[in-house]
Amino acid sequence: MNTTVLIAQSYGSADKVLEFYTQELPPLNSDMARIKVKTAGINPIDARRMTGEFKHGNMPQTFGTEFAGEILEINSDNNQFKVGDAVLGSGGSFTHATVIDVPIGNLISKPESMSWEVAGSLAGVSQTASTILDEIGDIKSLLIHGASGGVGSITIQLAKERGIDVVATASSKNQDYLKKLGAVPVIYGEGLVDRLKEVHPEAFDASIDMSGTEEATQASLSTVKADGFIGTIAGKLVSSPRVKPVWVKRNVNNLKHVVEGVAKGKFYWEVDKVFPFEKAAEAYTYILEGHTRGKNVLQF
Repeated sequence: MNTTVLIAQSYGSADKVLEFYTQELPPLNSDMARIKVKTAGINPIDARRMTGEFKHGNMPQTFGTEFAGEILEINSDNNQFKVGDAVLGSGGSFTHATVIDVPIGNLISKPESMSWEVAGSLAGVSQTASTILDEIGDIKSLLIHGASGGVGSITIQLAKERGIDVVATASSKNQDYLKKLGAVPVIYGEGLVDRLKEVHPEAFDASIDMSGTEEATQASLSTVKADGFIGTIAGKLVSSPRVKPVWVKRNVNNLKHVVEGVAKGKFYWEVDKVFPFEKAAEAYTYILEGHTRGKNVLQF
């Protein structure tokens, strides 16, 4: 069986370096499932790896960490899934491809009521948001910088579920969206610290930066308690040793919790744009503009 994979053999812009490569898949290992991909979320890190801003792994690069699709082949000894099942989860090596092999332990069933576009966009944000809150621990207040994207959207709602007061920053056009999610919205830009202190006079217990800006770093240092947690998922160099990177820990129970919440309407979720797989370059270019609300998705 063949798969067509999105690759890049050098760093650069999407229209210059992205290409499609068709290859034959090896025999399936007993602990893996072979999936016909229906949709796959696109994360900012995918586009930043493409440009070379974030270098990870060797050439050629492959992309994608999450997907939704149907099982084409699976070891019949497993007692959870069978051929034809609709599933979603985190990928193995990549997910921006027509057919992928995925560890069985990464899979959960796709709710029947959930669209393929939504299903393929949730694995990364669900587990990243859960990791953030698990690592921060027991707090009463949280500041989130750049919160209108996918991870921010879920982090706000999981935090509110835990009884945490959330103040979140975004552009002016996303203020109503943040409020809808349950956060107190604040516009980033000049005067940010003053605006944060106006809506939340007490120091925050913790902050998490999803934008990777120096403004976010300085605002956190000015508004978070001296012993409070300051973290980032932006993957960029930071100017203070207080800012700690947070790396996702995969956990299917955390994924199930969010997926079930979205399916039942408990958590709100938006898919920004859906791009056909053959227009992946257009999708990656759009991601780099940095104005996504929720998540962008490739459709196969």
